[in-house]
Amino acid sequence: MTVDNIKLFFRPSYLFNPQPGYDMQLLSYFLIFFIVLVLLSVVSFVLLKKNKKLPIATIWMHIYNWFLWIGAVGLVLLFFRYEGIAFVSMRFVLFLWLVAFILWGAYIVWFYKKKYKVILKKYKEKKEKEKYFKKK
Repeated sequence: MTVDNIKLFFRPSYLFNPQPGYDMQLLSYFLIFFIVLVLLSVVSFVLLKKNKKLPIATIWMHIYNWFLWIGAVGLVLLFFRYEGIAFVSMRFVLFLWLVAFILWGAYIVWFYKKKYKVILKKYKEKKEKEKYFKKK
């Protein structure tokens, strides 16, 4: 990929073309990517159900939602592109969705680094206190 190709990509006439055509060279790669995301959402759902009571379930819930929504909507966008539906198949919409994927992932990392530590600390304190109470 050359600098000219990158400049072409960010030209408004290229990015906002309402009917970009059917010859999407990266269709198979995007298709595999979004299908893998949906499959990873199934795996994270299983891990979420397995660790339902633990604080790690909040992280798995975020990851499950992230992968499922990005994968499912990405597949729908690829379908629209494949069928040539105007305006919904614009390159900008898919580009915006990939940017949303990155930002959502950054939010999950931020949540894990900042808020999850607090949740884990409270959970450990609660477990420590429960040792001293009688169980009925």
